[in-house]
Amino acid sequence: MKISEKTNRTPKAFTLVEVVLVIILIGVSVGFSILYHQSSQVRADINSQVAQFTSYVRLAHSDALSGLEDQSHGIHLETSSYTIFIGSSYDLMDEFNFVIELSPTITIENISLNGGGSDIIFTTTAGETAQYGTLDFVSTQIGKTINVEITKFGTVTY
Repeated sequence: MKISEKTNRTPKAFTLVEVVLVIILIGVSVGFSILYHQSSQVRADINSQVAQFTSYVRLAHSDALSGLEDQSHGIHLETSSYTIFIGSSYDLMDEFNFVIELSPTITIENISLNGGGSDIIFTTTAGETAQYGTLDFVSTQIGKTINVEITKFGTVTY
């Protein structure tokens, strides 16, 4: 007569609870990585937009300082864009204006220029501006604000 003995066997499959738990953990991990990727992209966007803006301000300053086209050079600021222009005042219809649109997640806010307004104009040969002051690049999506300061002499810091 044969006696069957129960031996300790290891399970050959995963239980439903184990499978569900792994799926939930993978889903949560993927969700967090997507959120992190999006916020890091917006951080990179705001940093690059500020660097690009700074470059354009320095270019307008140097063009005025060198007397390029024997005219003043400036930048017109708006909430979602800024415009590089030539002349002593901003003309919306000037065909030589160069408009830079900001990323939809970034805005220009708190424009505080000497004398008010939203134009920074560098005078020919002196390269100075009477419209010096500060402005903020803001991303509400990640809660980041970068303050940019433009001095009377055209120096830009952020």
